[in-house]
Amino acid sequence: MSLKNYVFSENKAVVRNDPVILALLGKTLNRTQYRLYAAQRAYVATNFIRLVDKAAKLARELGDEELAAALQSNLHDEIGMGPDGNRYDALDHRKWKATYLRALGIEADVQGFPLLQATRAHMNSFLEIEADGTVFSISGAILSLENIIPLEYRSAVSSRDHLFPEIFCPTDDDSMDVREKKELARQYMDDHIIHDSKSHFPQLLQALVKYESDAVAMTEIRAGIDLVNTYRKQFYHGLEAALQFEETAMEYYTYGV
Repeated sequence: MSLKNYVFSENKAVVRNDPVILALLGKTLNRTQYRLYAAQRAYVATNFIRLVDKAAKLARELGDEELAAALQSNLHDEIGMGPDGNRYDALDHRKWKATYLRALGIEADVQGFPLLQATRAHMNSFLEIEADGTVFSISGAILSLENIIPLEYRSAVSSRDHLFPEIFCPTDDDSMDVREKKELARQYMDDHIIHDSKSHFPQLLQALVKYESDAVAMTEIRAGIDLVNTYRKQFYHGLEAALQFEETAMEYYTYGV
């Protein structure tokens, strides 16, 4: 099986029929449940930027400039580095993420935030691959993420806009200030849907397909893909159970109160 087909078949198995993804797409969650999803989802890959940075450095050490360039482009996008080599707060994806969460009333990514067991397991698995992974296993994990995130976020956006139109959906009656706030709140998810699928995924895939004849490299690439799929499944399974909690329990895992 080609690398592209492996990624597609494995990733789609994770999200296409997942009950939480289907609930997001079908707009059947309530506002409290969506906020719980948003808060916990914010933590599953908190070290993503470090993963991309490490993989880019390892690719340069390997002498694969094509792979290093694909990863470096992804890194620059994440940290808000413009074509001129300068970093801009307005382009920093971490700022976009914080804006999106704060629009929902959530202050996530803070020390001691209460995590569901499956959320913590996912986060820990990414910390482990950051510490011990190879250029190929980390690149495989990133490749998997860049394909799976647009699938997730397209579903999430359906519920986001359905449940919180006053926060995320500009209207003709909005003032310029209100419209700008809504556009900024949308930016994190909307941008990732486009750029992950149209830029980052195809660029990284193109840089990795040349290793399809290298059994050792492909074993490691698939290991990275499999790691993402395993822990993403566990994350959504744990989240599905949490969405049935009493409202006070859901709020605890949303706001830490």
